[in-house]
Amino acid sequence: MTPATNPSNKPPKLQRNTLQIRHAMIMAVAAMSPVGSIFYNTIPQAGLVGAAMPLCYIIGFGVVLLVAHQINIMAAEFPTSGSLYTFVTQGLGVPWGFLTGWLSLTFGIVAIPAIFVAMSANFQELIPYWLDIHLNWIVWYCLFTLIVGAVCYLGIRFSLQLDLTLFMFELGVCLLLALIVLMQASKTGQLTLVPFTLTGLPQHSNLVGGVILSIFSFIGFESATTLGEEVQQPRHSIPKATAIALASVSVFYVLMSYVATLGYGTHNMAAFAQDAAPLNTIARHVWGNGFALLIDFAGIIAGYTCAVAFLNSAARIVYAISREELFPRWLAHIHPSYRTPTNAILALSGCSAFVGLGLGMLWTPIQAYTFLGTVLTLAALAIYGLVSLACFRYFSTKRRTQLEQNSTNRFDWLRHALLPWLSIIAISCILIGILYPPPPAPLHLAPVVALIWLLLGIGVLRFLQVHNPVAVRQASRLFVVDETETLS
Repeated sequence: MTPATNPSNKPPKLQRNTLQIRHAMIMAVAAMSPVGSIFYNTIPQAGLVGAAMPLCYIIGFGVVLLVAHQINIMAAEFPTSGSLYTFVTQGLGVPWGFLTGWLSLTFGIVAIPAIFVAMSANFQELIPYWLDIHLNWIVWYCLFTLIVGAVCYLGIRFSLQLDLTLFMFELGVCLLLALIVLMQASKTGQLTLVPFTLTGLPQHSNLVGGVILSIFSFIGFESATTLGEEVQQPRHSIPKATAIALASVSVFYVLMSYVATLGYGTHNMAAFAQDAAPLNTIARHVWGNGFALLIDFAGIIAGYTCAVAFLNSAARIVYAISREELFPRWLAHIHPSYRTPTNAILALSGCSAFVGLGLGMLWTPIQAYTFLGTVLTLAALAIYGLVSLACFRYFSTKRRTQLEQNSTNRFDWLRHALLPWLSIIAISCILIGILYPPPPAPLHLAPVVALIWLLLGIGVLRFLQVHNPVAVRQASRLFVVDETETLS
């Protein structure tokens, strides 16, 4: 890795044209952490829907696909690191854009500690088994924070290339497990379509809850849009990378959730929900301890790659908002050599450590993971709803005149109106499913925490409107990439 140089006296910027479409795909896939989601999210999901987990992922993909449509057409309009914050600002105005950026902070200070507490708890249990090393999960948490922060600090290309290498290993191990389980099930006549139907649901099931967990597994797919100022031909590359990543991961989810039900047994899903490492159990059963070790290692590095993607993405959103002086200006600092938003990375790493360690010690790491995941899902769904509404308003007002003047690219009622509103309706139904009936403790506090965070953001916005109105008025200006620009 060679640090970029900045021979002029101008403040350094994110490095233009340094990434290709594959890097954007890696960013999106790593943020969704498909291997990690299958390792961790299927455990509570099995308790809710039994063998019907593949059905939940199919439904969840349909909902996320609606949201992805709006995000992709806005990303083609506004290739900038501001991502969802910029999309909502252009469609609904600066106040709503600021609140979107404020909610997006949860991707750094909630998602990352959620990943780390799960990984740390897993390490605390697995490392003594394999290496006879006994360390508290807190030690592992601090180590993960330092490693991920350092990798993101050293440069986006370096961190994404490392993510790609590790992801290929994770994918290979999981696909090998899938192949073995499917071959054994075929030989014994256990292949069945029950997991794809409602008949796979047990008594007292919660299909809505299972779908919510599947949507949680897709959160982060939009992280590629934060590379709009660094990837080549962003108006074309970002939407294409997002679509390919989302489709590929959805196939992986359906396949691996199906393999998990077959490997454990469609009638043993209650035991699956009580197993701390069900894929480890399946791997140990089909190919012994050595293969189980590979599965464990794949799950661990899946958490790492996801944390790197979330930290890179959240740091660039913080950078974009700070550049417009709606957050402290020092958070917009770019390292002159590595061209990374280093202050934003350090701030997010510190906040996530405080949140993860605090909640993990207050409850347990697994309770903290579930709680933080619920808060993240609420915030993400609210953001997706705002983006869908912004997309409709932007194309039906600001952009419609321009579209009508272009006979080859007119306002499309399906793409620019119907699909955004279908997305809003779907998101509203999911939010209702999360809030009612109220979840058990401590999850019942998650909506309260999300609401408090939102109200705090409204307070900060009001403070800025009173004390820094110029920054608020000028925040709608665009930092959009000129695709003809090259790095000098």
